[in-house]
Amino acid sequence: MWAYQILLKLLTPFIFIKLKRFADNHENYSISQALGEVESRISVDLWIHCASVGEVLAVRPLVAEWQRLHPQKKLLITTMTPTGAAQVDQLFKHNVQHHYLPVDFKKSVKRFLDKILCSKLVIVETEMWPNLLMQCQQNDIEVFLINARLSERSLKKYLKFASLSKKIMQIPKKICAHDGADAKRFEQLGAKNVCVTGNIKFDLTVPNTVLESNWRSLFSDETLVWVGASTHEDEETLLCESHKVIKQHHPHALLILVPRHPERFEDVYKLAKLHFTRVAKRSEVSAENWSGYDVIIGDSMGELLSYYHCSDVAFVGGSLIKRGGHNPIEPALLSKPILVGEHTFNFKEITQGLIDEGAGLICHDESALASRLLKLLGDSGLRMSMGEKALFFARRNQGAVGRVLSRIGEME
Repeated sequence: MWAYQILLKLLTPFIFIKLKRFADNHENYSISQALGEVESRISVDLWIHCASVGEVLAVRPLVAEWQRLHPQKKLLITTMTPTGAAQVDQLFKHNVQHHYLPVDFKKSVKRFLDKILCSKLVIVETEMWPNLLMQCQQNDIEVFLINARLSERSLKKYLKFASLSKKIMQIPKKICAHDGADAKRFEQLGAKNVCVTGNIKFDLTVPNTVLESNWRSLFSDETLVWVGASTHEDEETLLCESHKVIKQHHPHALLILVPRHPERFEDVYKLAKLHFTRVAKRSEVSAENWSGYDVIIGDSMGELLSYYHCSDVAFVGGSLIKRGGHNPIEPALLSKPILVGEHTFNFKEITQGLIDEGAGLICHDESALASRLLKLLGDSGLRMSMGEKALFFARRNQGAVGRVLSRIGEME
């Protein structure tokens, strides 16, 4: 543990640079909260920590079910990032309290916990901050890890600090892994009380607003649409090059490009303009006019389901580069054929399951992506068949929310 404290001290200047950058670029960010300051005591029945946007989106079905079971109880959600905070505000409005989780400095964590009156912390996925976990233990706050993931790459990193890893992995009262392979990796690190509950992301209910708005009905009949979702730097160029190939065969094809990080919206817009003349932002052009464009930049928060819903084919980003890929469950729930790159280690089992089911295809490079897109966009029957298999796979894996709530004692 002493090595971790020394590392934190060495990293302190860089941490403060990042906090300052957050504050400069996001009006909703609070450096004082990041340092553990709390204006008044927070008294809640359940505290859920989500690192950023991805975890906030993942926890939607669990929050909905918990609030249905406990309509009078209070919920706190903490995030590390301002984009995560914005997502909490957009999804849950005034139904939950939000606060930034303090940086894992001992004093900051203690300052924060001294103002929190809550007996149960639920951490989504794998945000294992040593000072936070140890002080929760000292404050008699039960810690649960849900939707817990641990890749082979992460396991190797943890094993480099085996003593500290074992100490912190034994703090959670229950670790709810989303599959057996992850559970075994947690146990290799010394974790106890590990169980397999599945992935709560499968339990997402597509909002009626997405289905009722039905952007696709606003497009011209000849428009074929594919979405590049949650994309990263160096990936958008590959997608634009693939779209050039598509346009040669399907002149009315439309690419909806949705960058993973909001701060990159403008850069991706400029990049797309280098490849195509007809490029627009979702924020500036209404959906009924999208058929007149080559590329639409999805520069909005909380509308990824709507982008998927209006598409014929979904490419899930972060996978053509070594980022590890993002969540392919959402397009599966919307019956979309799914394309991914070869780097899907963040969702390895789920991605392989979709491929085995006949619902997804791997594209090793932009050439393979263009080839598979051409095949799918030219064959409506194949798109429908793959989409049906994707939905079947997603529904077959539902039920994790109930299992998680039961394990953490929230089903009463």
